[in-house]
Amino acid sequence: MAALATVLLGIAAPAAHAQQVLVQGNVAEDTVKNAFGPNRHYFGHLYVGYGLLAGAAAPGSEIRYGLRSAELRAGGRLKIRFTQALAATVDLGYGYLRYDLAQNSQKLLPTPSLHRRETLGLHRLYSEVGLRLNYGRRGNTVGSYLDLLAGGGWVAGTSHTTEDDPGPGIGSVETTEHGLPYLRRWTTGLGARLGFDRYALTARYRTSAAYASAYTAWPELPRWVLGVEIGLF
Repeated sequence: MAALATVLLGIAAPAAHAQQVLVQGNVAEDTVKNAFGPNRHYFGHLYVGYGLLAGAAAPGSEIRYGLRSAELRAGGRLKIRFTQALAATVDLGYGYLRYDLAQNSQKLLPTPSLHRRETLGLHRLYSEVGLRLNYGRRGNTVGSYLDLLAGGGWVAGTSHTTEDDPGPGIGSVETTEHGLPYLRRWTTGLGARLGFDRYALTARYRTSAAYASAYTAWPELPRWVLGVEIGLF
């Protein structure tokens, strides 16, 4: 009888040990799955965006609207979900903004001189926070949402490029100036993003002046950027 009890205990012990390890492993795996994901507590991803400049410019700083007056963005986003209907987003990224200046008799910015083509370019590092309002039914997907945005950025580099007609036999002459003192180095803005899953429409409004404090009398550039965004996930 004692020998039989010993054999039974020897068989039961490994089985109990194996069951304990299996349960511990599954709990850990479920915790990771529940914490990270498109509709979980945390979700992070990269994105790219493109927007066209819009809105009126002050007389003397008109631009040529279209693909050449635009902003290209690329960055990363962290979403923190509070409830099924409410979340917060935090963005860090890089943006390149270009103004294609109109060449007409009213032109003042940055000089009244006329050229074949003239642009202002800004390389900007930005951060942006958002309050996300989710709506509609969803599984573990981003789903439909509206983001209310506020952010700011540091202008890391600026350029002023002109293209002119030279003498006969030469196509064009291009001149670029860097480190422009008249463009503001810190920017702020507000915006909104309406999206479904990885695709979104965006609208942003620059609340800060385009120029440094010594140049506030200059005519203001357009403040709106309207565009699209694609999440990379």
